[in-house]
Amino acid sequence: MDKFNFKKYNWVLAIPAFFILTFIYFSPEFIDGKSLNQSDLIHFEGMSHASQAEAKRTGEPPLWNTAMFSGMPELLFSSLQGDPTHYMYLATNLGLYKTYENPMTVFALMICLWIGLMCFRVKPWVGFFISAAFAFNTFFITSLEAGHITKLNAIAYSALVLGGMRLLFDKKWWMGAALLAFGVCIEIRASHYQITYYLIFVCLMYGLSELYFYFKNGEIKVFLTRVIPIGILAASLGASTQLWRVWTTKEYSEYSIRGKKELSAQAGQENNYTEEGLDKDYAFSWSEGKMESLTLISPNFLGGSSQETLEKDGPFLTMISKNYGQQAVQQLSQIKLPLYFGEQPFTGGPIYQGAILSFLFILGLFVLDKRDRIWLISSLLMALFFAWGKHLQWFNYTLFDILPGMNKFRTPAMALGIGCVVMALGAALGFNKIINDGWDEKTQKAAYKAAGATGGLLIIMWVAAGFMDVSGARDAAIFSQMFQTQDANLIRNLTSAMEAERISMIRGDVVRSFILIALACGVFYLYSKNKLKLWLAVGLVGVLTIGDVWSVAKRYINKESFKVDTNKQTHKATPADTYILADKDPNFRVLNLTENTFNEAKTSYFHKSIGGYFPAKLRRYQDLIERELSREIQVFANTVQKGDTLQVREIPALNMLNMKYTILGPQKEAVLQNPNALGNAWFVEHIEKVNTPDEEMEALASIDPSKQAIVNVTRFNQEIKTSKSEGDKVELTEYGHRRLKYKSNSKNGGFAVFSEVYYPAGWVAKIDGKETDIICANYVLRGIQLPAGEHEITFDFDPVSFVVGGTISKIAGYLCWILLGFAIFMSVRAKKE
Repeated sequence: MDKFNFKKYNWVLAIPAFFILTFIYFSPEFIDGKSLNQSDLIHFEGMSHASQAEAKRTGEPPLWNTAMFSGMPELLFSSLQGDPTHYMYLATNLGLYKTYENPMTVFALMICLWIGLMCFRVKPWVGFFISAAFAFNTFFITSLEAGHITKLNAIAYSALVLGGMRLLFDKKWWMGAALLAFGVCIEIRASHYQITYYLIFVCLMYGLSELYFYFKNGEIKVFLTRVIPIGILAASLGASTQLWRVWTTKEYSEYSIRGKKELSAQAGQENNYTEEGLDKDYAFSWSEGKMESLTLISPNFLGGSSQETLEKDGPFLTMISKNYGQQAVQQLSQIKLPLYFGEQPFTGGPIYQGAILSFLFILGLFVLDKRDRIWLISSLLMALFFAWGKHLQWFNYTLFDILPGMNKFRTPAMALGIGCVVMALGAALGFNKIINDGWDEKTQKAAYKAAGATGGLLIIMWVAAGFMDVSGARDAAIFSQMFQTQDANLIRNLTSAMEAERISMIRGDVVRSFILIALACGVFYLYSKNKLKLWLAVGLVGVLTIGDVWSVAKRYINKESFKVDTNKQTHKATPADTYILADKDPNFRVLNLTENTFNEAKTSYFHKSIGGYFPAKLRRYQDLIERELSREIQVFANTVQKGDTLQVREIPALNMLNMKYTILGPQKEAVLQNPNALGNAWFVEHIEKVNTPDEEMEALASIDPSKQAIVNVTRFNQEIKTSKSEGDKVELTEYGHRRLKYKSNSKNGGFAVFSEVYYPAGWVAKIDGKETDIICANYVLRGIQLPAGEHEITFDFDPVSFVVGGTISKIAGYLCWILLGFAIFMSVRAKKE
């Protein structure tokens, strides 16, 4: 037996090394059991708590969320039982995602880029250092703090997709097809379609570049007959494993705020109105300013984040010390202030790729062949163009209007997440080429150019800090409130000191970046003069690169960021919650006015909420919020504040949504019961016939929903008969996340309205087992024509997109595993031969 060659296989140590780095950074979570206070995850726990409890009880995935926005599809957050691709996902996080989701997300960023880089023939240890530095990018760390896990997973898996493409372009057909299918599978599984959308453009850039070089090398036939067909088949197989997910999402999007609008524009909003998708102002609100992209190389170039801690020896606190003493300094040093002064409304931190990594990327552009250089440059420029959003209107507004799917997304600054993948690839490829080719005259010139470009840029940035407008839009208002003063001179002095603080921060980080790049250049210089061995030079540059981003990341997530039982404290029932939960009939809804009703999910943790938190609400429910519920809530709040009696006609929508309780404070005395809540279902006496959605919404404010129902007869033209006799009733007998059951008893039959949100894609109604039509009533609710006598009514939610799509997805998932296994077999056999 041949002796095991450890030197040949020492690259496997990179995997535990990734875990060690993750363990060190997130030691408070691993060792102390602490956690981050992640807003999005807190929202998710609130909105999904009831669904998860139902899943444990029934053993089935919940498909309808009963706890927020009066009910909405749960499909977007659900899972497929027996999904074979689940193990692909586990492979990227060592199966620890449930217990340690945050650190293992960072681990996935490292391991996926590392695998992708090896597909590009980057040496494993070069890939290790670049991958580790890439994962601690401040954009990823601050996204983690916000709970944007799906976004980070999608960014991580994009490297596998690009790696699979590279293998195909290098004519490694089986392994390339397998990795591409694997990558596409878990990329879509991450369920962050905006990142996937941007990735598609990078793939197109890469593909077009390779098409050109295949043509140039006289191999166009190979590209057309092998590369393209295999690539399409592999990507299609990977996508098919997630067919149920894509199908249900596409289906839902048609009825969400991403889909077609039904109401006409309100007065004053005509210029921002679009027939389909998001409004431009909303979609482009988080557009990165062009100058802000310079934070890739110097983190504080635009002030850092909207919650920064002041330097104790900085200009601002120095001024405070001189004028107000050390006690004021101590107080203010504990407060986080919005030092960010860029174009976005606010930010959790800069997108800092790292000074050294940025330098290595520029160096790579000088040393790499055109085959890599062209697609890397074009992909990064495309990511920047997308990220600039409304600040590059000729590009983004045009695409927003004509490009399919683009009007479904918001926060264009997110495109730089894929841009960071491209930069990391370029940096690794450049670093790797220097190691492979050795340090020659060409490399020497390239290093001078890269150092000159990055160093010169940093010098310009240092000088520009003194001429930039570094004022914050809210500085004066913040200081006026903080110091409880309207003294114009005092406020002017404070804002001037804040501007001096920002200039100091900018220049401090610019100098820091300059020094780090100089150190990296110094290592390369010593290596070029044979003063350092190759392994030592790689190690030193690698450690500097990781240390660079690590230290900046620690500004945003450090030991103080982790708390004990954060989420348990967040979801702790108040006396008001306990009082409501004591109601023996749990099937009613709650309006919480102590929170931002339509931007929070804490209420949903305990109750079926009128409000909730989700950025892609159902279109009709969003319309109801904007056109009617917001008005009713304001009327309700004003009436309560004045101590007047609320009239039934003042809140028709809240009554029909079965709002039984309103929370005005944490104590049980702050809970108001609504005697006019209409219950789960009721017969009406009259149908208000309208012809358009606008007329539906307009009529809603003036009806008594206990007696009248609004029906758009243009859409539902079947005959509707109404009759309501004394004793007629519809009672709820079973309430689940996929099935509702009622009993009706009426003398003459009639039209019943059910206090459940209308959603046509999947709900099937039956009367005594016989299917019947569901009619949209009162713009958002369900209505059914019921016959006389006693009957059983059921609503079942089993969308074809989930049932059929799920079956196809499972089959494709098993085929994907077979392909991967066969690719490994062929690879091993080829090496033996």
